[in-house]
Amino acid sequence: MRRVLAIDAGSRRIKLLLAESDFGRVRIRKEETIDLEEEGLVSAEEIQTHLKNLLDDWGDPPVAVVLPQQLSVSQVFDLPQVPESEARRLISDEIVKLSGVSESRFVHDFVKIGDSGQSNPRQQFWVTYAQEGEIRERITRFGLEDQDISDVTTTANALIAAYRAGTPLGSRAILVHLGAETTLVVVVVAGQGAFASSFQMGADFFTRALSRQLACPEEQAEHIRTTRNLFSGLDASKEFRAVVDGWTAELKRQLADCFRRGTAVGHRQDSFEMIGSGGGLEQPGLREYLAGQNLLITPWPPPAQQDFPAPRKGMEVAFGAALQSLGCCAHPVSLLPDEFRAVWKRRLLRQRVDLASLVLAGLCAVAFLLATFYQVSLIRTKQELLRKVASGRELLEANHALSADLAVQYDLLRPVFAARQGMVDTLATIAVLQQSRSNRALWYVLMADQESYFRQPPPPPSTNRIIRTNLLSTLAERAKPAPLIVEYGPQPLPTTNASPAKPGFIAELCIPDDAETARHTLRELVSELEKQPVFSRVDLLSDDLRRNLADPKLLLPDRHFVLALDFARTEFSQPIPRKPPTVPTTRIPPRRIGPPRNDVPPLSRPPD
Repeated sequence: MRRVLAIDAGSRRIKLLLAESDFGRVRIRKEETIDLEEEGLVSAEEIQTHLKNLLDDWGDPPVAVVLPQQLSVSQVFDLPQVPESEARRLISDEIVKLSGVSESRFVHDFVKIGDSGQSNPRQQFWVTYAQEGEIRERITRFGLEDQDISDVTTTANALIAAYRAGTPLGSRAILVHLGAETTLVVVVVAGQGAFASSFQMGADFFTRALSRQLACPEEQAEHIRTTRNLFSGLDASKEFRAVVDGWTAELKRQLADCFRRGTAVGHRQDSFEMIGSGGGLEQPGLREYLAGQNLLITPWPPPAQQDFPAPRKGMEVAFGAALQSLGCCAHPVSLLPDEFRAVWKRRLLRQRVDLASLVLAGLCAVAFLLATFYQVSLIRTKQELLRKVASGRELLEANHALSADLAVQYDLLRPVFAARQGMVDTLATIAVLQQSRSNRALWYVLMADQESYFRQPPPPPSTNRIIRTNLLSTLAERAKPAPLIVEYGPQPLPTTNASPAKPGFIAELCIPDDAETARHTLRELVSELEKQPVFSRVDLLSDDLRRNLADPKLLLPDRHFVLALDFARTEFSQPIPRKPPTVPTTRIPPRRIGPPRNDVPPLSRPPD
């Protein structure tokens, strides 16, 4: 957003217009007209103080100054087809020739006008120039040398900019601005300036003539001129009409000179629309009288584009200067001296740097907020995961406690299941053994469960053998000669040997056939028993594990065999191995260490 205060200072009034541009959309914020006589502003110091206070109240915006047209020259230069840098040099040389010998430096600016195609050997430029001293004197007169001056333009170029804002680009018009001291005539072709001229006959000229005719003060003559119709009716004045006729003749002479010199080549004067502005044309009956003199001057048109507002009557020049300073004019013409131009460029650069810094700070703030939001979301996610882990750990501990309770209850019921399974396996074993005797010459002399069988003491050793224990002796004791010890009677099983009993049975049988037939029958029997699903292993029992439990009367010494029958299903006989509960390795918030839970029984192995 850019703001500018356009100052159009005349001899009797100072017109101020504060406008701003928001991305190309222009808005008028304030419009004010300062009447120097009513405000009592006579000296230059009083005018400077009043303007400074007004600028402070309006926020000290940049200033665009309007230079009166009589202090400048605007005309069309016809040059050959050359680059822009060469055209600038030619225009500068031409200005020096036209200005003659002058100690003051000239400030100029130009824009290219017309259609200069490849077939056209010439090109035209709308050139405006003025003395730098006149421009600086104008700035100093109103005390603006310490302000930020964004632009200096002329009344003609300001009118062209204001006219282009309200009409199409290809339109043609004659702009007549009747001010207090001068009358400005501007010819616009295709939206670009083609002729500009001024003459020293304005509204004050009419007032002074009326004052001489009525022999009254100028203030009273000004009041009569602005309130009464002096062209028709009871207040009509032939002498005053003659004064206006003189002004009309000069206006027509200026227009005739414009079209005679070929400024508007290819166009006739009657094809141009005449548009009037300025307070002098608001005199009652003046427009109607000029229409009778073949000068149909229409009021200022409203803006044709929505991006431009309509200025108040009499503020057209200030509005055009504001549009040109805001960059809303297609062909701006600026007479800002180099010193002020450099200061303004530095100010614009500083504004761009400030804007870029502000945008960067905003982006950093947005990035910081996004990063903070991301970190907060991560923290919330981690906290949620920690809560889930803690909840899972509690569920795991409860599961372990429940498993321990179930294991204890199972250990209480396991003997019942083991006895039931043992009963089923015992009945199946008896049935299998009974079936194995059919069509075979053998008989069973003993059948006992392994736990009861191996609980009995082993048979006594032979009297000619040394009783050996399972205890290991040292090398020194082994080197000593062992005494001959003969013991009779049953000897207890050493406590260091584990019981070889397994879930199953011990079956002793006798086969009365010869040795070869007995071994064949035994192999068939073992092979048949191994196929039974009730047994996991069927094998001969070693001699050192045998017990003398059968009746000797039923035994054949050389045909006596002992079979170890191990059951296949033994899950009820062995305790279930239990692993200690594992704690998850995930880091969770520390918890208060308290006494161990008493509601969970310890995981201990139940007694066999």
